[in-house]
Amino acid sequence: MTTKCRRGLAAVVPGIALLLVAGCSTDGRDYAVPREICGVRVPQKVLEPLLPDGEKLHQSLRPVGEDGSLADCQVNVVDGPIAVQVDITRLDKPLTAEDKQVSLKSESLKHAKSVHIAGTHWAVQGDNDLHLSTPCGTDRADSLSFRFSFSKGEQGTEVTRRNTLRFAKAFVDGRKKKEGCTK
Repeated sequence: MTTKCRRGLAAVVPGIALLLVAGCSTDGRDYAVPREICGVRVPQKVLEPLLPDGEKLHQSLRPVGEDGSLADCQVNVVDGPIAVQVDITRLDKPLTAEDKQVSLKSESLKHAKSVHIAGTHWAVQGDNDLHLSTPCGTDRADSLSFRFSFSKGEQGTEVTRRNTLRFAKAFVDGRKKKEGCTK
């Protein structure tokens, strides 16, 4: 190889490396995985597989209804679909076996099956949704109901039954602590 050719190659290689680095930075997750989701501390390794690629993450937690017995939590990448949605309801009594059957037959819970989550009355999991009832034991709530929805098929996510179940367990435990549940 001639000296002229080597100099030309030396000039091109850094340019290619720069293009490769620039190309990598435009894909993927530009935001940090949060330590809390809607006021509940969740391990980042449990949350990360459920969050899509994007530039900035947005969270909202708002009470629904005048008595505040229902809260809606949404997490999405700005201008993107809702990645994680959780509806939390404070109940004066637990959801029943009939409620479980309704969830099992629900159109929104695709391929629903009963799953075991320690400390719950019952839990039903679909492909990318989960519904459960758990005891609480406070003056504000005898029980809590959680409805989880996860955006499946988004770039950068691994929305599997295993990952959504791990997240639900961590979130429910954290929310029960926050509520001051005694059961």
